[in-house]
Amino acid sequence: METFGRYELMKKLAAGGMGQVYLARQKGPVGFQKLLVVKRLLPHLSEDDEFIQMFLDEARIAALLNHPNIAQIYDLGEVDGIYYIAMEYVHGEAISEVNKRAMQRRGSMPVGLKCRVISDAAAGLDAAHHARSPSGRKLGLIHRDVSPQNVLVGFNGNVKIIDFGVAKAAGKLSQTTAGQIKGKHAYMSPEQAKGEPLDHRSDVFGLGTVFYELLTNTRLFKRESEIATLKAVVGAKIIPPSEVVPGIPKALDAVVLKALARNRDERFATAGDMQLAIDDFLFKQQEPGTTARLAAFMREIYAEELEEEFSTEPTIIAYDPRLPARKPVPITDASAPTALVPVHKEKVPPPEVPAATSTPSPKAPGASPIPKAPKVAPAPKPPSDSGSRDAVAKKTSRSGGKGDK
Repeated sequence: METFGRYELMKKLAAGGMGQVYLARQKGPVGFQKLLVVKRLLPHLSEDDEFIQMFLDEARIAALLNHPNIAQIYDLGEVDGIYYIAMEYVHGEAISEVNKRAMQRRGSMPVGLKCRVISDAAAGLDAAHHARSPSGRKLGLIHRDVSPQNVLVGFNGNVKIIDFGVAKAAGKLSQTTAGQIKGKHAYMSPEQAKGEPLDHRSDVFGLGTVFYELLTNTRLFKRESEIATLKAVVGAKIIPPSEVVPGIPKALDAVVLKALARNRDERFATAGDMQLAIDDFLFKQQEPGTTARLAAFMREIYAEELEEEFSTEPTIIAYDPRLPARKPVPITDASAPTALVPVHKEKVPPPEVPAATSTPSPKAPGASPIPKAPKVAPAPKPPSDSGSRDAVAKKTSRSGGKGDK
C-alpha cells in the first residue's frame, strides 16, 4: 500500500493516456475512513504544461457539477510535483462489464434495466450541459467521450457519468486545436468524426451509440481500423435494434434511431428529452425499470464478489477518550457486545428470608375462629456458591427449562 499525500493508495483500478486511477483511502482522527478514487497525472506528463492544463480542466469543470448521476470531485492537489484529483468512489462496474456479466449469468440483461441505465446517464449529461459557473455563466460543457467505460452502475442501482478529461467547455484553460479529434472513435458523432464544431447534441449521439450496443450486444460502428470506424460513424447503415435482436419492442426503435440521427437537427434537442422519451417508453410498455430493480439485479449477478468482499469479520471499537485504547472486539454469532464501555456489576447479597411464623387473623363478626398454622422448620441454607435466588434462576435458565417438567 502506497502513501500518497494524505491518501493511502490501496489498488490500481485503471491506467490511461494521461493518468493512473487508484482506489484510495482517506484516514482521519478517531477512526475516520473514507474510500475514494485518486487519479494522478503520469510523472512524465507532470512536466508538460499542456497535459497539466488538460488535467486541471477536468477537475475544475467536474467540480462545478453537482448531480446524482455525475461522479463528484472532492479534491485537487499536487504531491511531490505530481498532480492528482480525488473523486467519488462508485462501488460498482462500467455498464460494458455489467452487460457481459449479465450475458454470462442470465443470458441477457432485462430491457427495462438497460433503459434505466441510459435514462439516468442522460439525466447526468443533461445536468452537465446546462451547468453554470458560480457567477451564473453557462459553461457550455460537452463531454465528448460518452462510452460504455464512462457509464458506471453501482451495486446500489445508482448510475454515474465519469471522466470529463476530454470535455469541451467555454473558458477552459486549454483549448483544442481546430479539427483535432478527441474521444473514442467508435462513439463519436458524425460532426465530431469530421472535426466540425460541436454542441451538446454530440453527446446525445454518443449515448445513442451506447444504447444501441447495450440493446443488441453488438458493436455499431467499430471496424478494423480507425479510418474505417470514422467512415462508419459518418455513413454506415443503422439497422433498427428490433431487427437485430428479436424481442426488443419496436417502440424502442424510434428512441434509439432519433438519438442516432446523423443530422443533429433531427436528434433529441437535449439529453433531457432523450431521458423523457425512455421513461415514457418504460411507462407505456410497463417495463420494470426502477433503480431498486437495477440494484437487486446487480446484487444477483455479482453475488459471489460481494459475498467475498464482505466476508471479513466485522469489528466494534471503543472510541471513548476516557478509556485506554482497546483492541477491536469481533462480533460473533453467539452475541454481539451491547455496549462499547464495559460495565462492572457489584455483587448484591441476597435478601434475608424470615422464617415462617403464625400471625393471628382478626376475627370477623360471627366467623368461626381460624386455626393457627403449624410451625414449619426453616429450610436448610443452600451451598455458598449458589446461595442466592439469582444463582438458582441462572442455573434453571441454563438447563433449558428442565425444571418445569
